[in-house]
Amino acid sequence: MTANDHSETSPVRGAGWIDAGGLLGDKIRLVFTDRRGGVSSPPYDSLNLAYHTGDEPRNVFDNRMRVAAKMCVAAERFIYLQQVHGVRVARTTLGDLKGSENGLDAVIAETDGVFTTEKGVVLSVLTADCVPIALALPSAGVVAMLHAGWRGTIGNIVASALDGIKRETGLDPGEIKAVMGPAIGPCCYEVDEGRARLFVEKYGEESNVVTGEGRRRPDLFRANLINLLEAGVRHGNISRVGGCTCCEGRYFSFRRDGVTGRQGAFVYRVDEECENGSG
Repeated sequence: MTANDHSETSPVRGAGWIDAGGLLGDKIRLVFTDRRGGVSSPPYDSLNLAYHTGDEPRNVFDNRMRVAAKMCVAAERFIYLQQVHGVRVARTTLGDLKGSENGLDAVIAETDGVFTTEKGVVLSVLTADCVPIALALPSAGVVAMLHAGWRGTIGNIVASALDGIKRETGLDPGEIKAVMGPAIGPCCYEVDEGRARLFVEKYGEESNVVTGEGRRRPDLFRANLINLLEAGVRHGNISRVGGCTCCEGRYFSFRRDGVTGRQGAFVYRVDEECENGSG
């Protein structure tokens, strides 16, 4: 049981980041950045997008501005989350951006997932090994972005998101499309016996969610694939892009480096075409 693997995707013009919006539907953009193209100094070099890492705030601000410019979206349309490795998923609108000096300061507190039905609202999560998961139902104009670390995976943030979307919109999750972005793979993710047992207890011995010598290597991609399928998403609508963040030096990885930055995952419904054709 594997998600559709789309290793080759279009780069964002002039940046080289993954642009996978086509996997979610027409007029939807999905961008996964990496650590390249920013102004931060080591160990945050160079496109660190998170303020909480210890990086200079001015550098983070400049990096977020660069992302907005490359994506050809006004900075005040970006929604960021105060991620706490939980399963809370919130609905958001452009009104949630009001009151901040700019979109770079708009944060939804203590939330690890967000969805919207409004065009032009850029939903984001920041990661350095956790799984970013984008969801979309183009026919109903719904997009969502989720942050799934090991706690969010076992707690099933996917189910929380789809329950919230169905409750507020009445939509059928069977039509949802999902894309999992770059994250740590079981090749590099070895945990203690207690944490490994949590995955086995939730997904079962036969799921192969936990593999490796001593069965201490959880596969977060496989676990979230199971979560998506059990929530009603069709297998053919689930894709994966990017590689292992710990293996590939182009990405920030907390497991590999400890003190490091965060890359971003961004999804939105296109409001206007960018003048340079990349919007």
